[in-house]
Amino acid sequence: MIKSELRRILDIVADLSQKDVKKDVLETEIISHSGLSGLEVKNHLNELEWLHLVKEALPRPNHEEFRLWNITEKGLQEISRQDLMQP
Repeated sequence: MIKSELRRILDIVADLSQKDVKKDVLETEIISHSGLSGLEVKNHLNELEWLHLVKEALPRPNHEEFRLWNITEKGLQEISRQDLMQP
């Protein structure tokens, strides 16, 4: 089970990508939907990437503000598992 703040960011990535592992999501959109600071979101995304729940889309753009993210199959499984556990 992942921390609630990570789960929130994972849910945002899943919603914005419509749970499609091939659909890229702009980091700025994730930040906007989260209501958190850019630094907090970047830290959460990096932790989610380390857990293999999201991945940075390739090729990486030259400008940091245009980073793109994808949810992974493992991320989708985590969301489904968490949803089943909720009352």
